[in-house]
Amino acid sequence: MSIALSNLIPIFLVFFLGIKHQFFIPHTNLKIVEKLSNACLYFLLIFMGITVGLIPDITEKLVTVGVNAISIAVASSLSIAIVLKVFHYKENVILDEGMAISDNQKVAFDLIGYIKDPLVLTGLVIIGFFLGYRQIIPTMNYDILITALLYLLIFFIGIKLSRSGLNLKEVFFNRNNVIMTLLTVFSSYIGAIIVSFFIPLSLTHCLAISSGFGWYTLSGILFTKMNNPLLGSVAFLCDLFREAIALLLIPTLSRIGNGNIAIGVAGATAMDVTLPVIEKHCGTPYVPVALLSGGVITILVPFLIPFFYSL
Repeated sequence: MSIALSNLIPIFLVFFLGIKHQFFIPHTNLKIVEKLSNACLYFLLIFMGITVGLIPDITEKLVTVGVNAISIAVASSLSIAIVLKVFHYKENVILDEGMAISDNQKVAFDLIGYIKDPLVLTGLVIIGFFLGYRQIIPTMNYDILITALLYLLIFFIGIKLSRSGLNLKEVFFNRNNVIMTLLTVFSSYIGAIIVSFFIPLSLTHCLAISSGFGWYTLSGILFTKMNNPLLGSVAFLCDLFREAIALLLIPTLSRIGNGNIAIGVAGATAMDVTLPVIEKHCGTPYVPVALLSGGVITILVPFLIPFFYSL
């Protein structure tokens, strides 16, 4: 519980400061805020790639456990997308109670628009990975810098949300949004159950790995503490792949009116790493929904992984 709270409290504190920014920053230019937000997002993705590239023997880990990791990641993400689609939790469901559709949503087919943003976001991570793997830049602890950029991004998002005119109470206590979060959790396990028949891992281990929901900085550590570093490597890469899948799909899903599915695929990262991407492509109205979904899932992760592993 302490692990979840240590991540949740600072994020919600910074978000709250952004919402109430007018008390200490009475005059703000939204165009400048938007530019700063985008700059933080791009640098954040590059530094994320760098930290992955700096992991010792990362290529060996990718070869050794990559198949199992990507199988669970793809199965869980695909299952979430299908289940949320089947239950018709689409844009018009989340954006009820007077919430307007964002101008970012474009339903018309535009091939360049569909692939441009995913390629840019993925490309930034790849550039960072190359810089870290080749050790072109100094080796240091980039986690502090990533955390600072993340908090700054969430602060900017809070500012933009406060200017959107949304009723946050209606969003956080919306029954449909709560159901969507629960469906995200259960549908992830459906994918893990199915894929367990095709890979050399037990059902309980697949469920435990799927319980990371994209939180790769925690899942690997938990398995290692439970004396199974091999599963820790699988879990780490699985959640890394899930985050990459989310970054790739969020822009595309948002453009076809499925922003809530994008939030579901993002899993625990919907409240932090992918939150700026969700805000940028799905629109500001989806930010409270992402915080609700990602926050609830983040609280569950430290409990669900040990639970399924111990079965």
